[in-house]
Amino acid sequence: MDITFHKLQEQHLKEIYEIRFSVRENVVHSHQIQYLLRDQAIEDINQAGGWICKSGEEYVGYGFGIFIPEPLIGALFVKPEFHNQGIGSTILERVTQWFFEQGVAEISLTTDQGSKAEIFYQRRGWKSSGLDEFGQLILKKAKNIL
Repeated sequence: MDITFHKLQEQHLKEIYEIRFSVRENVVHSHQIQYLLRDQAIEDINQAGGWICKSGEEYVGYGFGIFIPEPLIGALFVKPEFHNQGIGSTILERVTQWFFEQGVAEISLTTDQGSKAEIFYQRRGWKSSGLDEFGQLILKKAKNIL
């Protein structure tokens, strides 16, 4: 199957919702609903730090980075049937690289404690930094300076 990655654009909103609601872990928490509203989602997409993955004719994963104002991975989701194919890793690498190209020294994200996502990020060098006010795990990644 031909897998391609494209810059995330406003026109992908339908696919974003389809992918987001396909996941079985990291379900939408009540404090996150506001971020799924159309205007907010479009504003986040228009920051230009996102990618979407297509496998054949189907969109299967997406992720984006946003400044709120601190740098944050705002989303990274892959349809469950496409896990373990390198899609999430590739999207995460692209978003992370985009942030570092913007001069960012450290990026944050939140995820559910004990989830497969927590393990996914930690295997890619993200470090735990406590819990947020909603009980979600905060993970951070710093730019490697040589």
